[in-house]
Formats: sequence, C-alpha cells, structure tokens
Amino acid sequence: MRYLVLAASVVAMSVASVSAQQKASGPDAAAIAKVAAAYQTAAGSQDSAAIAKLYAPDGVEMPPNAPPAKGRPAIEAFHKAFAQQWMMHGMTITSTETKISGDTAYDVGTYKQSLMPQKGGPVVDDKGKYVVLLKKDASGSWWITHAIYNSDNPLPGPGAPAKK
Repeated sequence: MRYLVLAASVVAMSVASVSAQQKASGPDAAAIAKVAAAYQTAAGSQDSAAIAKLYAPDGVEMPPNAPPAKGRPAIEAFHKAFAQQWMMHGMTITSTETKISGDTAYDVGTYKQSLMPQKGGPVVDDKGKYVVLLKKDASGSWWITHAIYNSDNPLPGPGAPAKK
C-alpha cells in the first residue's frame, strides 16, 4: 500500500506541458506552465504548504491506495506525511496531452521519480501516469481542481523487496 503512495509527489506537478505532444498555446498555456513550474519548485523542496496552495480551495488529490485528500489543508497534510516517509531525489514529468477549453483545462502524461525512504533502505525508482484538471478563476488565475495518478510498478508481495 505504501509503495504506490510513492507517486504522491507527482500529483500537481503533472500539469507540466513542457514536452506535450498536443501542446496548448497562448496566455492560458503560459499561466498553466507557471503552475507547473511552481509545483516543481515546491515538490523539489518537499514544501507541502506550497504544493497545497496550487490547488483550488476545494481541490481534490486522489492518490493511489488512499482516500482522496479534499481541500488545501488535507492536501498539505498528505504531502507533509509523504515527506516524513520519503525523500525525493529526482522527477521527470512528460506531458502527452494538454487541452484548454475556456476556463477549464486538463493535462495527461507520465512521470518518473526516485525516492529514498527517510528511515533507510534502497532508493525506489517509480514511474506511472496521471491526469490533472484545472480551472481558471475570475481573476484569470489557474488552479488545480483534481489530480489522480498511479504507479506502473507492481505492488510488492508479502516479504518481497521494493522494485528498483
């Protein structure tokens, strides 16, 4: 169960559209890219408060093998707990499709990350896929409303070492 939660630090960062096959353009795309850049900075320093601030006040993060985190306080708590268990050593987000329609947008893609257990153990190389939904508010700011992701790595069996 804990193994699949490794993907937690990927969630909002999945908005990145740097390598998008279907890349949106224009001022809204630039604003969405700023959300991604802010997330990358926050995730890289494991700043759970900064990650949560990228979500709409009623945003929802849907990590694997865990209940949804609803609202900024719950999202911040989720990332804080994650950072107490795992230290991120690298992440690559590859957006494969970004679409903007009026005041809503979505981004779909894949991720790779290396995570080291805070209490010792081998680094886990994780990869998976994500979908992030965003909404533009009346001021023109973009916020993550929903994020869901999951690992491509299989769950380790009882007594099995984590896949590297």
